[in-house]
Amino acid sequence: IPVKAINYNGQDSETIVLTVSAPPFSNTKSVQFSNQDYAGANASLLDGVLGRSGNGGGSSDAWTMSFWLKPTNSSSGRVVFYYGSNDTLNGGYIEIRLTSTNKIRLQYGSNNNHLKIIAPNALSVDTWHQVTMTYNGGTTGASSGDISNYYSRFNMYVNGVNQTTSNSNSNYGWSGAISGQNLRIGKLVSGNTLNGEKIDELAIWNSDQSSNISDIYNSGSTFDYSTLTTEPKHWWRMGDGDTFPNLQDNGTEANCVFVMYNMTSANIVN
Repeated sequence: IPVKAINYNGQDSETIVLTVSAPPFSNTKSVQFSNQDYAGANASLLDGVLGRSGNGGGSSDAWTMSFWLKPTNSSSGRVVFYYGSNDTLNGGYIEIRLTSTNKIRLQYGSNNNHLKIIAPNALSVDTWHQVTMTYNGGTTGASSGDISNYYSRFNMYVNGVNQTTSNSNSNYGWSGAISGQNLRIGKLVSGNTLNGEKIDELAIWNSDQSSNISDIYNSGSTFDYSTLTTEPKHWWRMGDGDTFPNLQDNGTEANCVFVMYNMTSANIVN
């Protein structure tokens, strides 16, 4: 910045150098979802990441989803994340939930035709857990002879460890498209809301990041995902840098903003 000082005795010119540095990464906030609380966003903005046009076209349809979750003690199933059709009976969707026994479950497909992938162990109550799920983009239905291959398209990691899941299906999986009509954190199209759980650092990649799980888990410490070799397309800090009621997208796309419903600014917690 050029500056000039002038008085009756003369003048002097100098250059001031102003260095602006980004603040160090800090994770001090998360979002707590109580009964009927949820966050919603424009689902079509994730079609290029989580969506597909048919029965899995390969790596172009692959994705990875990662988040931190602090469960409560509840006897009911609670939805953590939902993307897909408004018609849950017949339309395809991706649903991640806590079961009534606090196990993480992924359901892929519709109510009538789907795959279910369930972690073997319950998540400890009032303890932070890092969960990452990957899909390699392969076919997921609908031949009885290929059902083991369909299950193998998915991996589930809890605290950096690949889980030996229990798997089931309805009508040998899902062979159709998945596109975004509804996108929510903490709620299905209706009902099955969370019950006091906290969610933090939700991130989505448009690729299978199974080979980079150790980097994403980072020995159990949250960190700046923009420093990864492959940055997430979408990344919500869940409170850090956010202003109620909006949860900003910090990924490379940075265009999908969640809005908090039935909540107040007090739901952004330490």
